[in-house]
Amino acid sequence: MNLLAHEFSAEQRRVLDRYTVLLGSVHTMTVNIPVVFERRRSGGHALAVLASDSRLNNVPFNERYLQGFWERTDEVRQQCIAFVLELAKFTSESLQISKNTSRNTVLSQVDFNLYSLSRSPTWILFPPTDVSDLVHELVLRLYRLRAMVRQLKYTIVDVHDESFGFKSVFAKAMDHRSCQCHAQPTVVQELFRERRTQPIWDEAYSSSDPLVQAVEYKAGVVGLFNAVASISMQVGVFLEETDVRMDLAIYELLTAERVSKLSQLNVKLAATKEQAEEFMAMLNHLERWLRH
Repeated sequence: MNLLAHEFSAEQRRVLDRYTVLLGSVHTMTVNIPVVFERRRSGGHALAVLASDSRLNNVPFNERYLQGFWERTDEVRQQCIAFVLELAKFTSESLQISKNTSRNTVLSQVDFNLYSLSRSPTWILFPPTDVSDLVHELVLRLYRLRAMVRQLKYTIVDVHDESFGFKSVFAKAMDHRSCQCHAQPTVVQELFRERRTQPIWDEAYSSSDPLVQAVEYKAGVVGLFNAVASISMQVGVFLEETDVRMDLAIYELLTAERVSKLSQLNVKLAATKEQAEEFMAMLNHLERWLRH
């Protein structure tokens, strides 16, 4: 597999960090909006009100999702590493048994205790009684890992989908009038009028003029939304392809359960190992990018 076709850049990683910071600043910004309304009222203007929007409710959850995304990815990766090592050992032992007996040995005649997996301290369903049961245990363990990878995919898809709702809420709030009697200044312009209500932002402005800063802030945040949507879609597609590799490995193991000869088992195990190495390389690739 060509991982270069799925390359992620350092700039994309920075975008995720910046978006996480933006999500964390939302609470302060929403608290400051009534402050600017009151500031305008104190200046003799009619008090404005911004209706609450339920789409803001998921902002703290998305912030935490992104903050912990690398840790969860690494946790899944570590468990996949353990599985791939276990699979490799099982495959190697099966080949050794073939050498010691015959590749045409009927599988039901092979002592399952010859496999290290038979001495596992835990089982997902029940202790094995033959080689097919051991293969089934590998299937169940891979199912569990695939569910974990899918949860990563669902997380990033949720962040992607909800970014559109948040973008809409943000634009609506920033363009809202700061008093009922005038169309200008808008909320974003009034936020920048005093330092204590200025939104948190991590890029330098081209001017000290609050009106210029307001325009640049709004444009910068919209650009950040668009960049995050693109990245999260790319990561989602990447994890979908990882999921496909895991499906292929599961398919090979499921067919391995039904073979009758040791030689057939070895062929299926080799095919499973190939797919496992593919999805393992993909998870390593994603984790390295997220780590930096």
